[in-house]
Amino acid sequence: MRWLVVFVIWVASSSVIWAQDMQPKLEVTFEETETVPGQPLTLRLTVLVPTFMPVPPVWPDFETPNLMVRLPSKASSPTSKSIGGETWSGISRRYQITPVVPGTFEIPAGDVKVRYRALEGSDVLEAVLPVPAQTVSGVVPEGAEGLDPFVAAEKLTLTQTVEGDTTGLDAGASFSRAIEIKIEGVSPMFLPPVTSEDGLAGLRAYPESPVVEESENRGVVRGSRMEKTTYVVEGSVEGALPEVRLQWFNLKTGKVEDAVADAVEVQGDAPVLAPRSEPLDLAMLLRWAGGCVVLVLVGWGALRWAAPVVRRYWRDARGRQENSATHAYRQFQKALKTRDVSATKQAYLVWSHKVPTASPETEAAIAEAFLEIGAARFGQTQAKDEIQAWDHLKTLCHGKRRQTRYRRDTKEPDLPPLNPVSTHQN
Repeated sequence: MRWLVVFVIWVASSSVIWAQDMQPKLEVTFEETETVPGQPLTLRLTVLVPTFMPVPPVWPDFETPNLMVRLPSKASSPTSKSIGGETWSGISRRYQITPVVPGTFEIPAGDVKVRYRALEGSDVLEAVLPVPAQTVSGVVPEGAEGLDPFVAAEKLTLTQTVEGDTTGLDAGASFSRAIEIKIEGVSPMFLPPVTSEDGLAGLRAYPESPVVEESENRGVVRGSRMEKTTYVVEGSVEGALPEVRLQWFNLKTGKVEDAVADAVEVQGDAPVLAPRSEPLDLAMLLRWAGGCVVLVLVGWGALRWAAPVVRRYWRDARGRQENSATHAYRQFQKALKTRDVSATKQAYLVWSHKVPTASPETEAAIAEAFLEIGAARFGQTQAKDEIQAWDHLKTLCHGKRRQTRYRRDTKEPDLPPLNPVSTHQN
């Protein structure tokens, strides 16, 4: 008898362990957690189930300040793995985690929601798999500590294009200066503005919005940033637009390099002409002053007369709006969002009194929906039943509004005729 009891306990414990082993599994792979700012790290999440998933999992987004989280091309891919002699199917998701600035940052914990077919039967089961928090560090390489801003890339070139003459300019003449930076090994979004905001006296700058383009080829990110500024001569100008210099760290050589665009000489003899002064016309000044006084008096009188009218019109319009069916329906929608049974019922009665009666089926369904909400709120049903009841009530009331919105009939009985006609004929 004792051996029989031991055997039963062993079978039961083995069944529990087997059931636990057949639960979905999550594998988190984050091999490298330290990188140069701007260079991505790979975080991989792999979900495995003993059967198959009818729908893709719901993945976390991992949005974190100072970290750029991106999904590369073909970020999700199917996979499989042998577990306990059985082949499990799964999906692998790849994230690129890139520190934007130097420092240590934490990727918050998250969840992966999975739906999969049961081992027996056709039921679809659900599981929530926790993803632990991860730590990422952006480290400035030795020798690049003085770079501000810090830019690290495999290749960087800076090109300058000047369109138009920059010397011998007259007033109104213009030219443009375009600076293009091409970069490889890092997203161009890490490139800082390089065009100086300092101008020259007599020269007005009109900068255009920067144009940033990015592409990816076999995992290598490259792109460009174009900054273009148009300069217009407004007066005599003599000097040079400053050179453009960008220091960056070469990931291949491990050295700091400079990308430079030469200064642009600018010269123009276009003095600004001072306006010619004219003698003061006293008569015209008096006429202007008299006209201004008349306008002020007329405006003051009109305002004093119109202000009460405008206030009365505004008060009446606001009263009509607050007494309208549309306003009542909006108050009912606000009460629905709070899911306060008493407030929602009161708001519904106010709105229902202002609109025609819907079809008997709709009115009966709305009354039944309120009863379901009460039963779900004060009964022993689950919380999801109450949520479904609230959603059902919202749908029914939306349907009632569509039925009654453009009807002109009301629930109030018509007034009796002022002069009723006798049914007896003379």
